[in-house]
Amino acid sequence: MLEDREPKYEISQIVDSKINCQWTCKLLYKVIWLEYEDTGGESKWIPISELTYAANLVSDFHIAYSAKFGSLPLS
Repeated sequence: MLEDREPKYEISQIVDSKINCQWTCKLLYKVIWLEYEDTGGESKWIPISELTYAANLVSDFHIAYSAKFGSLPLS
C-alpha cells in the first residue's frame, strides 16, 4: 500500500522493547511487519511516538511481557 508516496505496512506484532539514549524518544519497540511474516528478519525498531495507531499491539505486548521496558506497574 502506498501512502504519501511511501509504502506503508501493517504491523503483525511487537516482539521486544528497549531504551535507546540516542533517540529523542528513548522507548523503542521491535515490530514485525505483516507482509514479511516468516521471512526471518523483516523487523524494525520504532519509537513509541510512531505507534500511536497500534495502541492495542503495544498493550498486548506488555500483557505478554510485563517485565519489558515501557510496561507500567499494575499497583
